[in-house]
Amino acid sequence: MKTERGFVLISVMLALTLLAVVVTEFVFSMRFEASMVRSYRDSVLAAHLAEAGVQQAIREILSQAQIAALDEDGQLVFLRALPGQTVPERLPRLPRTRVPLGPGEFSYRISDESARLDINAGPPARLDRLLAALDVERLQRDIIGDSLQDWRDRDELPRLHGAESEDVYLRLPVPYRSRNGNLQDAFELRQVRGVSRELYVGTAGRPGLGDLVTAVAVGPVNLNTAPAPVLKALGFADAEVSDVLQTRVGTPYLTVPGPFAGRGLVVGSATFRIEAEGRLPGSPPSRVLAIVQRGGRTGGLGVTIRLWRPDPDR
Repeated sequence: MKTERGFVLISVMLALTLLAVVVTEFVFSMRFEASMVRSYRDSVLAAHLAEAGVQQAIREILSQAQIAALDEDGQLVFLRALPGQTVPERLPRLPRTRVPLGPGEFSYRISDESARLDINAGPPARLDRLLAALDVERLQRDIIGDSLQDWRDRDELPRLHGAESEDVYLRLPVPYRSRNGNLQDAFELRQVRGVSRELYVGTAGRPGLGDLVTAVAVGPVNLNTAPAPVLKALGFADAEVSDVLQTRVGTPYLTVPGPFAGRGLVVGSATFRIEAEGRLPGSPPSRVLAIVQRGGRTGGLGVTIRLWRPDPDR
């Protein structure tokens, strides 16, 4: 009798233990699923916040200002020159950092796409001067220059320092083919032989190649926003670069001065890059990179999206 009671007691204890395990697993599963749902919800909300940042940036871009320039902090500002004015009027700027909206906030940065060089246009010597301004050694410049031409041309014959699919890219641990056409995004440079992440992103004391070039056809370079390496790539001497950088901060150029004429320069822009971020407390941010053209390709009051890249990887 005692043996039977002991057996029943052990059976009950085993059943309770099993039930406890099942309940614990069920609770853990429910918490995990709730966490996944909450994470997904927060990521969607953060993405919408980032898109709200893009929309507010577009409001600034649609100000119809004739001049785009940089302020003392290097932030893009829009200016308007009325008839008879010798000094352009700066238009009010909307808040761009940690703008509260609903349960979260968004931030954004606007930069002038016309401050960059079109990587799909221009002679190879211009790219060489740009890389030289970034202190890239001669051999590395030759490798990047030839490899970029090989990437864009339609054949598979490598240049002296270049690279094509069969001899380089298909032999990598993660193989791929060269495009054999124009770059569709400046980020594509990361796939071109010789372009390291450090060169593309930059360092604390040197801008990255990715901030100096564009794959969007934007036309002439904006004298009021082009950084020093871009001006040097256009053939500016060091003294000319210094003069431009000092002059335009206090008084942006209303027209291209005579000494700089004929170098493919303007003082305004219609195409801009927006880097927006949406954030909820305690959640990872969501980022969007958009390149928009004011007025669209055929004119008008709206904008045309030239590039849209969610969560850009720098």
